[in-house]
Amino acid sequence: MFREKDAETREFLEAAKACVEICKSSGVPLLINDRVDVALACDADGVHVGQSDMPAWEVRRLLGPGKIIGVSCKTPAQAEQAWKDGADYIGCGGVFPTTTKANNPTLGFEGLRTVCLASKLPVVAIGGINAGNAGSVMELGLPNLKGVAVVSALFDRERVAAETRNLRSILMKNAYSRS
Repeated sequence: MFREKDAETREFLEAAKACVEICKSSGVPLLINDRVDVALACDADGVHVGQSDMPAWEVRRLLGPGKIIGVSCKTPAQAEQAWKDGADYIGCGGVFPTTTKANNPTLGFEGLRTVCLASKLPVVAIGGINAGNAGSVMELGLPNLKGVAVVSALFDRERVAAETRNLRSILMKNAYSRS
């Protein structure tokens, strides 16, 4: 997912186009956070929206059936609405406190569990997830909890590649133990 909260639209679009090219050449889908206009303009694979953004049904109408749509949800009711509106997955959190989003209430494991059990869609845990807690999130063993999203765990670090490998190793150990 490509997230840019402070850039001007033109700057964001140019960076998104470059990211789309890199991701396509590697076979990795790229979603744009919040900005349907940028996702359309750079032909991204989809978009992720929050509760205060454009509703998922409207995003689906604009992007069409072939794109991926994710919706941030904190409650079972929001998860149900995301499903009804045509989302493909939900992001649930913040599971832990995070510095990437202001005024983001922490749900903890119980909040994540409640939303996962109510959701008809795959769930990605979001918010404050890092190498120290990612394994415990996935060890909850919830059938539709398909992964974690990380920002600070990687990009607030000096050695992004090493941190990425470490986090991947932690998550892969958990995936093997669940199969």
